[in-house]
Amino acid sequence: MELAQAIGTLQQRHEAIGVSVASTPQQMQALELDYHRLLSLHPEHPALLFGLGTIYAQTDRSGAAIALLRQSIDRGSHGPEPWLNMAGAYKNEHKDASAAECYAQALQICERLQRRNDKARRQGKAAPVDPALLIANRCNALHGMASLYVNAGQPAEVIAWADKALAVNPHDRFALWNKALGLLESGRFAEGFRLYDEAGFMTGGVKPPERKVKTYGGLPRWDGAPGKTVICYGEQGVGDEIMFASMLPDLMRDCRVIIDCDHRLEAMFRRSFPQAEAVYPTSAWDAPFDWLKDHRVDAWVPMGSLGRYYRPDLAAFPRTPYLSADPAKIAKWRAILGPRRNLRVGISWAGGLKKTRFDQRSMELKAWSAILQLPGIDWYSLQYHPQAPDETAQVGAALGVPVHHWGDMIADYEETAGFLANLDLVITVNTSLVHLAGALGVPTWCLTPVMCAWRYQCEGPMPWYGSVEMFRQAQAGEWGPVLEVVRARLAAMAAQREAA
Repeated sequence: MELAQAIGTLQQRHEAIGVSVASTPQQMQALELDYHRLLSLHPEHPALLFGLGTIYAQTDRSGAAIALLRQSIDRGSHGPEPWLNMAGAYKNEHKDASAAECYAQALQICERLQRRNDKARRQGKAAPVDPALLIANRCNALHGMASLYVNAGQPAEVIAWADKALAVNPHDRFALWNKALGLLESGRFAEGFRLYDEAGFMTGGVKPPERKVKTYGGLPRWDGAPGKTVICYGEQGVGDEIMFASMLPDLMRDCRVIIDCDHRLEAMFRRSFPQAEAVYPTSAWDAPFDWLKDHRVDAWVPMGSLGRYYRPDLAAFPRTPYLSADPAKIAKWRAILGPRRNLRVGISWAGGLKKTRFDQRSMELKAWSAILQLPGIDWYSLQYHPQAPDETAQVGAALGVPVHHWGDMIADYEETAGFLANLDLVITVNTSLVHLAGALGVPTWCLTPVMCAWRYQCEGPMPWYGSVEMFRQAQAGEWGPVLEVVRARLAAMAAQREAA
């Protein structure tokens, strides 16, 4: 009895920490220690194995999480929850096939439990399994399956699985979110942006982590009405902020706009959007802001929400430049680069983090060797990773071709923009560089994997920028054919310049 009470107390604490936005790492650490203490006394107890495995899954220790959750199943955990949490851990490791197997197991268990509930209902008895919990677990498995196809070049599968979850619970936030991403990836922008907005800012529950909420002291959200004074804030990564900023001119035609942006973009946005009422560097926190007292503000709107009002279809994307580099920075880098003799090409060959599929988006610079040896081209690294200086030096030395790298230029967006304005071409994988170069109108070749984010689309041109051309993989992980096309196109471009 004492063990059951201790486990029950741990589970209550775990649930409270899981749903609280104010929970701290220290609380999770204390809970983990208590699980360890009980497990040292009862090493094969399935509930304890499940609890500790879940903590490991929640704190990105996926390998240990999978092992413990598997043990909990082997020791008698019969519900869908261990399978769901194990699926999440596999997904974090990008082992999608294993994750799908776990979600399928969870769904089978949910179906079996539903049959038990149905039988009890027919017999006039109470449901043996909490119906609300069963619905939640079924939705978790279904929208989990949908998430495995997000950014995988299969938007129809995303939508199909999300719809299955929504048939169980029409208000399932993550099903709506995944469906939004599937719709956007397939170019169905009107419905996609509507769900992207609704799922991102539904009240209650856990929100999709990509979208940040700031209410500026309790102001209402903008509802699309013109004539208002509106704060428009950046809510995601700097690349997305640049991309969504393409809709600021639309908003400024309808409203007086205060831009709350990433501090790295403040100077560029001030210069590029002089019609804005004000531009301020963003804070990670909500109000109070010192500058708020200087304005009479009616509402706030995240930049990503503007798509709902201004990008209903492909024809609504103007695909024209909207950012401008600092003339002084342009002149500075023109002087550093000296007289133009060859094509000037900037390159970036790796991007993203583990969770954003660095493995799919990136390659080694030495894979570009045949391209780098083309005559008539000066090469400039735009790669931001710490190892880039060494990699450019090593590859350049091996090939006898200098690949110039200035870390201070890459670290400062104002410097980068001024530098890009002096190039003939940028060639890059999927990074924020695509967005900066495209927004400036610099000719850009974007090397795109099969498994790309919705903003790059599955096929055709990138909607956001007219100066960006897509070079797409035909098979996942195979960059060789893409680089061969790039080499042929670039050789023709250099020869044409030489002949001019």
